[in-house]
Amino acid sequence: MTVGVNISHDSSICIKKEDSIEFFEESRFNKNKYWEPNSQDWDYKSFKKIKNFDDFFVFTSWGLDDADKIIIKNLCDKYNIKKYFFNEYEHHIYHAVSSFYLAPFNEALCIIVDGGGASPYPLLQQFVNSHETYRECDSVYLIDNQNIKSLYKKYCNAKATVLHTNLENKVKLKNIIKAFKNNIFDSDLYNGNYTIENCAYSLSSSYNPAILFSHLCSAIRTEKLMNNGYRWHEPGKAMGLSSYGNSDGMRDEDLAKQVQEVTENYTIDLIEKALLYSNCRNIVLSGGYFLNCVNNYKYTQYFKNVNFFVDPCPHDGGTALGAALWYDNYR
Repeated sequence: MTVGVNISHDSSICIKKEDSIEFFEESRFNKNKYWEPNSQDWDYKSFKKIKNFDDFFVFTSWGLDDADKIIIKNLCDKYNIKKYFFNEYEHHIYHAVSSFYLAPFNEALCIIVDGGGASPYPLLQQFVNSHETYRECDSVYLIDNQNIKSLYKKYCNAKATVLHTNLENKVKLKNIIKAFKNNIFDSDLYNGNYTIENCAYSLSSSYNPAILFSHLCSAIRTEKLMNNGYRWHEPGKAMGLSSYGNSDGMRDEDLAKQVQEVTENYTIDLIEKALLYSNCRNIVLSGGYFLNCVNNYKYTQYFKNVNFFVDPCPHDGGTALGAALWYDNYR
C-alpha cells in the first residue's frame, strides 16, 4: 500500500491499495476549510483512516521552505513512519498523474496552470538568480500508462517583484490586466528560454492566470486568512462575480470580468502551444486555475477537434492522489 499526503493547502491523504483507492480531505475531519499544516500545528485527524503505518508514504507540497521537512519529521516521529519519499520539485507532475489517472484516455497532454508549484529543479539552478523566488506556474506533459515526458515548463518570480505588492490597489490591478492583455510582461520583464533534456523552459517575471486571480482576490477582498498567516484566495467567488461584469470599468465585477477574459486568451495560447508538441489530441487540465468552469467550457468550443478532461480535483488536494499513483506506476 502507498499513502500520499499533501502537506500544503487543501491538505489531503490518499490510501492506495492493490484493489482500491481512498481519498480524504483533511478539512472534512478537522472542520476547518482553510487549515494547512505548519511547523507548530501539523497533525492530521484524517490519519485515523490509515491502518498500517509500515506502508510507504509519499509527501507532496509546494516545496516552499524548511517547514515542510519539520512537518514530515513530526508526522513520521508520531506515527513511526519509516518508509517515505519527499521531493520538493515534483508538485506539478503529481497534478498531471492525478488528472490522467481519472481521465478516460490511454495517452494525453496534461496542462497544469497553478499559482505556484515547486521551486526550479537542480538542472535549472544555473539560470535562476534565487532558488526561493521562482515558482513553477505552467507545465505541459505527455503522459501514458508507462511514461511521463516533460514538454514545457514556465517558472516565474512575479510574487517576489514589485508587481505583487500593494495588492488592494484596484488601479494597479487595472494596469496589470492591461499589461497582461498586451503581453507587456514577456516583452519588458522577460528572463529567457532554455531547453534542458528536451523540455522547453521559460523563465519570466510575468504573472500567469492563477497569480493574476490571486491578485484579483486581494483587490476585491475575496480572501481569508489561514492559520499559518498566509492569505487563502477564493477565486471561485471572483469567477462568479465576472458573470455580472463589463469588459471595462472599475467595479469588483468589472475587474473580475477583465481578469477572466485575459486569462482565457492566455490559456488558449497555452493549449495551442501544447498541441504543437505532439499529435495527441487528448488534453487533461489540472492545477487550481482549472476550477474555472466557465473558461473550461469555452476551450471545448474553441478546440472542436480536441478531447478535453478536467481534473475533478485540480487543486492541491489532488496531489495526494497523484503522488501515490506516481510513485507506484512511474518512479
